[in-house]
Amino acid sequence: NIYDARLMRYGQPRQTEVLHILVREPFDLRQFVKPDDWQRPHVIQVLKLNQILHIPTGLYVYQQMHSNFWRTDNTRLAKFSLTSNDSCGNTYKEARRGGEVFTYQWHTYWDGMAAGSQKVKLPPNGFFYDELPLRVRTIDFSKPSGDFQIQLAPSIINSKTDNLVWKPARVHYESTDRAIYVTIESDLGTDRFMLDRDFPHLLRQWESADGSQLPFTRSLKIDYWSY
Repeated sequence: NIYDARLMRYGQPRQTEVLHILVREPFDLRQFVKPDDWQRPHVIQVLKLNQILHIPTGLYVYQQMHSNFWRTDNTRLAKFSLTSNDSCGNTYKEARRGGEVFTYQWHTYWDGMAAGSQKVKLPPNGFFYDELPLRVRTIDFSKPSGDFQIQLAPSIINSKTDNLVWKPARVHYESTDRAIYVTIESDLGTDRFMLDRDFPHLLRQWESADGSQLPFTRSLKIDYWSY
């Protein structure tokens, strides 16, 4: 899915193209990567979402990709990772799930944040902010409208280490003949999503809490690895 986005950086909206690539693939629970041999033990299926951002900011540019990996058997997030280059330096972050605890590691170019690791416990009904582009599409829309509560942690799409604290957020959705509107209110602000009314509820518009705008341009269903 391709978005003609305006992403906030340094207090200004920056025009750019954002790609969301969603694919099902095998996942090795021992290595937490895609295996070459799909038939080996400990291999499951996951849905992977890559969010690819290329954001000019004056003389230099942010180049970032965030990846989520959800198990298809229980929809739980198994892993996330981030690469971030902003022309000043490189950052890498990764979290792997074990039960209800994520082992979160980071390597950044910032003073005092060169490298580290911590155990992060996921609360009941807890989600990471960067899961939202797919998670909002998986809500049960069998009723015309609804409200429910979740626990939400902030985005990790940045070059520094993070304070992963979950706080309450309210989710509200309303359906019309053509679209579904999802609003998420949290201490981060208000996120607004517009989805297609029919499955698979394509994300048509995202107005994020920080003021960024991601209007939909087009969607391609392709074997992208062949191109």
